[in-house]
Amino acid sequence: MNDFKSWYYYFLGNADHFDHINFHSIAGLGKAEKKLITSSIQQFQKGENSEGKHLLNHAKRYYEPAYVDTIKLFIREEQTHALLLGRFMEIAHIPKIKKHWLDSAFRKIRNMMGLELSITVLVTAEIVAASYYSGLKKATSSGLLKQICNRIMKDEDKHLEFQAYTLAHINKNSSEGLKQLKLLGHRLFLAGTLLLVWYYHGKVLKAGKYRFDTFTQHCFKTFERVYALKASYGRALVKQGQGKIAVT
Repeated sequence: MNDFKSWYYYFLGNADHFDHINFHSIAGLGKAEKKLITSSIQQFQKGENSEGKHLLNHAKRYYEPAYVDTIKLFIREEQTHALLLGRFMEIAHIPKIKKHWLDSAFRKIRNMMGLELSITVLVTAEIVAASYYSGLKKATSSGLLKQICNRIMKDEDKHLEFQAYTLAHINKNSSEGLKQLKLLGHRLFLAGTLLLVWYYHGKVLKAGKYRFDTFTQHCFKTFERVYALKASYGRALVKQGQGKIAVT
């Protein structure tokens, strides 16, 4: 997709993609498994559940009209993930949590920053989510939770592509040196994030056949793919000769 209008229509057409999920059965979720996943899924459900007000405010300062409408649909899709996980938790009798310090920290970091750094933090969370839901899917015996994980993983894959396009748009006039500095900063931020994620979710990830090294390798492989996409989009945008888009 080579413009924000195309992304808008993608998210618009993807709005009903959870309609096929069967919520009538939760067979396979035993006591031991419920104990294993409860704290972890509570944190991820909370993390998916955001109003997106600050992200939307940043988007409104971005001089690309279609981007604001696209971000609204993106936020709605993320909120749908939270609703689906919440519905699963209700069926499984897993209570929701009102807050968690790690989620609050990520939100504060995003809120204090401008659009580019806010998107960078969001990309970090989505890279982690892509691997987490892969592990959760393998760790659970619940057919319902497997369905939800499969669908969220597909969404996260497109979300990362969308964010790669956004970052390419923002950075296409940046110098190569600045791009490399930002790349290094993002790599270090991801590395620190992975340590925290493993501390809180390592048991579920281990049950999903991840070791710490394979988990980090999977995340950094996704990271490299995002930046390869960003570079590809950047070259295409420069070739198209589009004017500079300012971010305030």
